[in-house]
Amino acid sequence: MTRVLVGPFGALVRAGLDDLLRHPGLEVLHADADDLDARLLAELPDVVLLDLDAPGTRETARRIANDYPALTVVACSSIDPTMRIYPRFHHGESYTTPVSEDTALTDAVG
Repeated sequence: MTRVLVGPFGALVRAGLDDLLRHPGLEVLHADADDLDARLLAELPDVVLLDLDAPGTRETARRIANDYPALTVVACSSIDPTMRIYPRFHHGESYTTPVSEDTALTDAVG
């Protein structure tokens, strides 16, 4: 079972993500901006999903990837159809991949 911690998103986007992540191999957890770090420690997720369009997300994603190297961090954009992925054990390095019909969010988190 892959545990996915969904970070701060608006309610409508979060509902859509919950629907997209409804998969037998995924357990979806939620965190708000003010409790993200506490939830990381309490829940020990495998993947953290962040809003790439929110201010400061790149810095937050890089920090999480460095502080928790066993996690994968995925930052999604609703403005530009891309995902920035910080793979586990890559010390904050990331790559960007377009989101398309061939690239499912569940592939990135699972």
